[in-house]
Amino acid sequence: MANHEHPTVLSGDLLQDYCLTLQQLCHSVAIEPEFVLELVEYEVLEPQGQHAVNWRFRAEDLARLRRAQRLMRDFELNLSGLSLVMQLLDEVSELRGSGR
Repeated sequence: MANHEHPTVLSGDLLQDYCLTLQQLCHSVAIEPEFVLELVEYEVLEPQGQHAVNWRFRAEDLARLRRAQRLMRDFELNLSGLSLVMQLLDEVSELRGSGR
C-alpha cells in the first residue's frame, strides 16, 4: 500500500498544490535543514508560516531551491552572491512578464 503522507514523486503535477514541510523539502533534495534556514535568512526562499516548525514550501520553492543549488555549484557562489543572483533573475523574470 502506498504511503500518502510522504509521496516519493517530487515533481510534475503532484506538487502543483502540495506543500512540503521543512523535513520533506530537505529529504527531497538531500540537504540539511540548516542550509534551508540560511536560504530563508538570505531571502532566497520564502516559506509560508512564521516559525521553521510550521514552514510549508510550494512546488515553486522546490524548483527555486534546485536552481539555487545549481547556481552555487556551477558558479561557486556563496550565500550573499546567490541571494544577489536570485534577486536579479527574479527581476528579469518580472520584466519579461510585464513586457507581454
